[in-house]
Amino acid sequence: MPDLARRVGLGLASRGSVDDCVEWAERARASGIESVWFHDSYFERDAVTYASAVASRVEEIGVGLGALNPFTRHPVLIAMTISALDEMAPGRIRLGLGSALPLRLGQMGIPYAPDDAATRTRSTIDTLRTLWKGERMPPGRPGLPPLQPMFPPVHRVPIYVAGYRSPMMVVAGQQGDGYIARPAESIPGLRKLLRVGGP
Repeated sequence: MPDLARRVGLGLASRGSVDDCVEWAERARASGIESVWFHDSYFERDAVTYASAVASRVEEIGVGLGALNPFTRHPVLIAMTISALDEMAPGRIRLGLGSALPLRLGQMGIPYAPDDAATRTRSTIDTLRTLWKGERMPPGRPGLPPLQPMFPPVHRVPIYVAGYRSPMMVVAGQQGDGYIARPAESIPGLRKLLRVGGP
């Protein structure tokens, strides 16, 4: 595989033939691309299914999901999903975690409060990392029984926070391993944080 000057990831759409996506991922690997990413887009096909196919059929390349969210997928479900993917592609899974699109959530009848997005994302990151360490959830967490994970701990999975509002950028800086930007929308939020001197 040729070495690129910088690590480059390729976004693949969760539509069309799964076999075609696997073929594109194989081409990306052969070209030296570090990872392929599947966006969890509403009303398209399931991104996790495509990621699973690539994880099991293409060697070496990283496989990213960007971005899953805690509104349409419960944090425990996300933890279970990533644990299984990591077994298929040990050490190659990357997780993008965002707050979802309010328009799409509204179309699906899922309640959404913009002010709650960053708080829920923070809580989800804490939950994921606790479960991935094989630890019992502490009591008193709303919507989360004090359960002991029945799935094995995974390799360290990096979490990239997606979102263009300033509160999500703060979450990325404080708890994430990276940030997934939407260039046109992200720049105003970054400027705002710079003006106020960050969190």
